[in-house]
Amino acid sequence: MICRTIVACTATTTFLSIPAAVTGTHAESASSSFTNSVTTAVGRTPSGVRVTVQKTMIGKTQVASAKVLPADPTAADDEYLIPANAKTTAGFVDQYEHFAAKPSAWSDVATLTFTFSRPVRDPHLHVFGTGGSSGDARNHDDYWPAIELVGGIPATPAFARVAGFPGYRTSATAIEPEWTYPTGSTTCGVVYACGTVKVSGTVSSFTVKLRAHDDRQGKGGPTPQLWAAFKLSLAEDDSDAPPSYGAASHAITRSTLGRTVTADHTDAVSMTPRSLPTGTDADDAVTAPRARIAPTGDDYTLAVPVRADSPSRLNGWIDFDQNGRFDAVERATAKVVPSATTATLRWRVPRPLRTGVTWMRLRLATQGPVTASPTGWADSGEVEDHQIELAHHCPCTN
Repeated sequence: MICRTIVACTATTTFLSIPAAVTGTHAESASSSFTNSVTTAVGRTPSGVRVTVQKTMIGKTQVASAKVLPADPTAADDEYLIPANAKTTAGFVDQYEHFAAKPSAWSDVATLTFTFSRPVRDPHLHVFGTGGSSGDARNHDDYWPAIELVGGIPATPAFARVAGFPGYRTSATAIEPEWTYPTGSTTCGVVYACGTVKVSGTVSSFTVKLRAHDDRQGKGGPTPQLWAAFKLSLAEDDSDAPPSYGAASHAITRSTLGRTVTADHTDAVSMTPRSLPTGTDADDAVTAPRARIAPTGDDYTLAVPVRADSPSRLNGWIDFDQNGRFDAVERATAKVVPSATTATLRWRVPRPLRTGVTWMRLRLATQGPVTASPTGWADSGEVEDHQIELAHHCPCTN
């Protein structure tokens, strides 16, 4: 006879991919915050990535006001932003004065350099309340803003319009008004710029220049004035095991499992890690023919293709006892150096082995406490969930 994979024999154990469909869930919460001063704004995204915004004044520009926009889970969706609930996260707003304004001309105001604690892929820059007006109904200046992308590390990225910006055109290098004119009232699209752009690429930092076009009515206003308000959101990768296993989310960086990683939940930001509907993520680090127990049958060894941009750790969990959660004793771990293309995980296989369908989770992230947990946020890397089958198998024939 030929022993089939699902028949209990006495040799190796095989892991086979199985499709599924169950709704995902949320896990523990995190925070989004900013501090702000006339020289520097410092923020933290829910995933733990930190961003520092260094402000450099041009000419006689001064920061007259530096305020924090706190995270607000109750903030209403914004028609000009994607994700529409981007205002729920924290941000900052500055008021710039005393720049060298000239009627019907552009003036340079300041440069802002956004630097991340680790390289991030395709950050979204949310712009709202950016523009200015000074004076009264008869005598005032309207200051139409432009935001120019002037630098980046490792290379200057490109803007890509995602949403909003009525009355403005967006190119790879700038957000600027389609035309300017003096007006009696201001709103999004009339003086003020409101919308979302993607900063395309994987960047450690990017720099924008703020400019202002002065359209004067009557004798003009007393003081040149420009408000600039920004928030950020990052692409994330999410788990897709059933809800009982808990949710894991990663900010997408240069580190990946397998060949690539896709952005998930692009329609909303969240303060909590999220799961996708069960079995729906496009994971590619593990395929069925490669998931096999070592010949001794005591250990399960898995070589996982990886790419890491800094010293990292790969952790994997297999729900051997099929209790619907990843227990600490079910974890295997391996260090990953930046030059590595694979990392090897080794589990001790419990005896007797309980056969049947179960789940495996893999998490790659920079070293830190998060790497030891199967759930929660990570500020880098990727998470992959694979439904597998535990089945005794023997290659014998009679």
